[in-house]
Amino acid sequence: MIRRYTGEPLPPNARVAVVANDAIGNFVVATPLLQMVHRELNPAVLHYYGGKRTLELQQASDLFDAHFPLHGSDLEEIIARVPHAYDLILNVESGAHAATFVGRIAGDALVAGPVIVDGERVPFPDDPRGDLWRDQEWIAADITKRYPFLDSGFIAEIYARACYLPGPVPRYLLPTEAPTIDCTFDVLIATTASLPEKLWPLDRWIDVLKRLRDAGRAVGLLGAPPKAQSTHWQGSDAESVMVAEGLVTDFRGSFSLPQVVGAISAARQVLTLDNGILHLAASTETPTVGLFRYGIHRLWCPQFGQIHPVVACEGGVVADIAANDVWEALGRGE
Repeated sequence: MIRRYTGEPLPPNARVAVVANDAIGNFVVATPLLQMVHRELNPAVLHYYGGKRTLELQQASDLFDAHFPLHGSDLEEIIARVPHAYDLILNVESGAHAATFVGRIAGDALVAGPVIVDGERVPFPDDPRGDLWRDQEWIAADITKRYPFLDSGFIAEIYARACYLPGPVPRYLLPTEAPTIDCTFDVLIATTASLPEKLWPLDRWIDVLKRLRDAGRAVGLLGAPPKAQSTHWQGSDAESVMVAEGLVTDFRGSFSLPQVVGAISAARQVLTLDNGILHLAASTETPTVGLFRYGIHRLWCPQFGQIHPVVACEGGVVADIAANDVWEALGRGE
């Protein structure tokens, strides 16, 4: 039977595992949680179960003692690689693959977050944190009123509090490395996203890019290599048009993820959709304009760095945002 964690003391020299999604943004928003585990629980061992897409960040991070590629791996294969039993497992990924993995390895461990055993989801605790896990409206404007232990509706804080971790929520902490090629640009942009409702129309990208060109501001395009980009993200066709029209210098696939953080740190500004680049940028002090769907900004707009959100009208998607609104936000963030 799964033993639910509700904030009780752990045994000395506790062994803790954190399980998260493999998307770049999900890795980044897990870094405050990982820091809080160290600060509040002081484990002897802390392991991270993520995936192959964020491997470069995991390899360069000092927030855990070891990392394992849960996502993108066969379940039996990754279970066989679990090095020992844990005292506590914190799972902030609701997908069936991760939740089933947690159920399979839990043993006598205390567990916070989604768990599946024998194909059935294990109920959350009957307490306010369990109510938060069960809540399907994390983007609601009144979430801090309904859960007074939350200071904000930001996803990193929700994860931490749902895992019973107290105290201040630290900012993102990411490995950074200087790029091996010169990429000191006025503006770096990222134009792809995981969902179509996150995308901004090509004509508006071209509108803003032409204004930047006319203002003498050099623009670089960040992203994965084009083939990988089209596998995991949407909007790569629009990127090809921007490159073909000479509106951007193409840096897709040119950097490791720690080098992307370094490139962003050296830029004057970043303009991006609600994607992984936004969260990488929030770990720096570079002014960043981020485009958000209405309501989603309350959950996913980072509380760190210099993020200037441009939010669609109520009920709207990113495609509803006007080019002038983005241009004005870039001016305010200079």
